[in-house]
Amino acid sequence: MRTLYITQNDEVNITYDLSDKVNITFARSHGVNITFGFILLLAAVTLLSGFRLTLVILAAAGVHELGHLAAIWLCGGKVEGVRLGACGAEIVLSGRFSYLRDALIALSGPLAGGLCVFFAAALGSLWPCAFLRELCAVSALYTVFNLFPLGSMDGGRALYALSAHAFGPDAAGRICLISNILSALALLAAGTAVLFVTRGNFSALICAVFVIIMCCKNR
Repeated sequence: MRTLYITQNDEVNITYDLSDKVNITFARSHGVNITFGFILLLAAVTLLSGFRLTLVILAAAGVHELGHLAAIWLCGGKVEGVRLGACGAEIVLSGRFSYLRDALIALSGPLAGGLCVFFAAALGSLWPCAFLRELCAVSALYTVFNLFPLGSMDGGRALYALSAHAFGPDAAGRICLISNILSALALLAAGTAVLFVTRGNFSALICAVFVIIMCCKNR
């Protein structure tokens, strides 16, 4: 899930998106905005995989976003709005944060996902059921995916914040550019490998291209 930050940073005192410092506005982002793309995504997942897996995905995503919201609250930020789209959720917030707090907010979602994996596995060992097994697997995949250091994903935002704290925003921009290129190549290579191994399954390659396009679109 993507989290858009509207902040005045302690160190640079400007309004910026964590991954690339693009000025944005939250004038249309108050409250919860559910897009038609999000409804289509849920419908497609339900038709292809069933209602239970849809609930599992929503539960994993919900825990992930609650992690972000908890960190925002702990850091003194204010949530201006939530937008649910075909690419996931966007949390728009305002506040004044240091780079380290920005990194904490970015990593809090994957941290919550990791805790979800742990508790789902623990409960599943005591009370075996398909829902907990699937929740454990989906949360693990969701957490690893969001830690990928690419663009506006949680890993990419954390990389920028930590690099900016250590080396300054200009160096952080160069580090993230290199990371974006390497990450995009890795995703394309993985998708291509799946295509050859399965002899015609384009799904992984299509997902890789989609993720790369959306990350570039947010720049």
